Amino acid sequence: MLCDQHFAKFVNILTNNANSFEVIKDAFIEMAEQFHFGEVRIHYYENGSSIFDDEKDDNKIFFLNKGNIDENNIYSKDFYYENNKVAGFSLVGLEGSEPWTEQEKKDMDVMFDILFFHLGKYKLMGIVKKSSLTDSMTGMPNFMGYFEYVKDKYYKKELSRYNAFYFNLKGFGLVNMEFGKEEADKILCRYTSALIDFANKDECIGRLGGDNFVALIQKERTMLFLKLIENFETYAYVDGKMITVNVPAVAGVFEIEDDLEDYGQIISRCSVALNVAKNVTKKPYMFLTKEMNQEAFHQKQIRAKFKPALAKGEFVVYYQPKVETDTYSISGAEALARWVSDGKVIAPGEFIPLIESDGTVCELDFYMLEKVCHDINLWQIQGIKPVRVSVNFSRKHLLNPDFPQRIIDMINDFGINPKYIEIEITETSDEEEYGMLNVFMEKMKEHGIATAIDDFGTGVSSFNILRNFSVDVLKIDKSFIDDEEITESDMIVITNIVRMARELDMDVITEGVENWSQVEFLHDIDCHVVQGFLFDRPMPVDEFTERLRMKRYDITKVKDI
Repeated sequence: MLCDQHFAKFVNILTNNANSFEVIKDAFIEMAEQFHFGEVRIHYYENGSSIFDDEKDDNKIFFLNKGNIDENNIYSKDFYYENNKVAGFSLVGLEGSEPWTEQEKKDMDVMFDILFFHLGKYKLMGIVKKSSLTDSMTGMPNFMGYFEYVKDKYYKKELSRYNAFYFNLKGFGLVNMEFGKEEADKILCRYTSALIDFANKDECIGRLGGDNFVALIQKERTMLFLKLIENFETYAYVDGKMITVNVPAVAGVFEIEDDLEDYGQIISRCSVALNVAKNVTKKPYMFLTKEMNQEAFHQKQIRAKFKPALAKGEFVVYYQPKVETDTYSISGAEALARWVSDGKVIAPGEFIPLIESDGTVCELDFYMLEKVCHDINLWQIQGIKPVRVSVNFSRKHLLNPDFPQRIIDMINDFGINPKYIEIEITETSDEEEYGMLNVFMEKMKEHGIATAIDDFGTGVSSFNILRNFSVDVLKIDKSFIDDEEITESDMIVITNIVRMARELDMDVITEGVENWSQVEFLHDIDCHVVQGFLFDRPMPVDEFTERLRMKRYDITKVKDI
């Protein structure tokens, strides 16, 4: 019977080590002298999935270096698995050794059982590892799969043969809205199949999630790849009919050189170029430049400073009045964040987009609400009647189920009337966000907290908002009145937005008002609340407090501006 220290070590080697084919020989060497065998053979029958986890060879042979083997002295055992596939194990005896006894054969059966269990575990671990590196929907490498491929090329010193890409599908949310999620997923799979077909054996294209992709493509094939993704054409089925669907992408490209020190920078460098292509040049692709990289470093510094600055109270609230144009009195205000660091004001355009992209804007939003609640409470203590203050909140909050309650709790903690708070969120075209935004607004209405849709008219879902949302205030985007003279088209659009909003019992405010002709036009179409530099720029709380005491503007001075 097997019970000695050699068998214990045999079991320990196999059960505690996942590198199957590297340790099988070591394990059987432990038993070789006791059982007089010199070779281990593993084989399987039938084509298809193998117990060796994608090994192509049908046989594995481990010569144990214990002497010459005797082909006439072999003991074998077969195991059936996966629909009658067979894994067979054999031990080959040494020349001149005695035939094995029945007890020794039983002992070797036990060894085979342990070996089969070990290889099964090895295969399972391989499946798990493959799953962890693969996008489940498309079968492409996921982030980790792509990263492992990049790392392998780096250590083989082959990365400089490639260009790296980070690309995003433009407007794929609209595809979801038009065709529904199920068909949109099929469209995405057709798209990714074309990408997979394009890639050579030594290239890699991966999916990071959603409609974000990465690629490592040979330099000489860069323009071919960019041409493929610039405006790819596929199809969708609607009511049994095939419809052509264009899937354009915008890409950032990083040209990898021999002096690359950190392969982990590849995705981030591509993303810098992608961000420029999407938000600055509006081109289908951009190659990373030195200037882009420097700007990215500056942005990284801003991100690193943000949380410490928030903790130190470097962010202050500036208030921009909202003016009622019947009486030219202050009817409300918008709270705007200003970052004052070492006596210098960092412009919102420098930090808001950055913290919006990584989600840390959510911390700033509640910081601002807390400051606003504090100021409103202080005005009441000072005997100054407050006005309703709108506080901007990112749509990223919608993913947090505690978002509405946290707002309600903060207002209650300060003991202020909820009528003095307005929550401002930009409109959305995302189907999932659309539903969550509506639920959020209903919750606010239940607690007497007004909601506003910011930048109204710039998104694709504007009229759905008018029809379906229980919103209190529409803020017409300043782009409609930005020109020196309002165009006839803008007049028609704004007039009809105001009319529909009024009929739906919504308040309307237009932002970006900078001249008197704009005020007159807006007043004539029944939009009586405006916000803009004509009356006041955003100001610190002390200055705004004085505006509240004053209440009304001297209209003769305003007209002279």
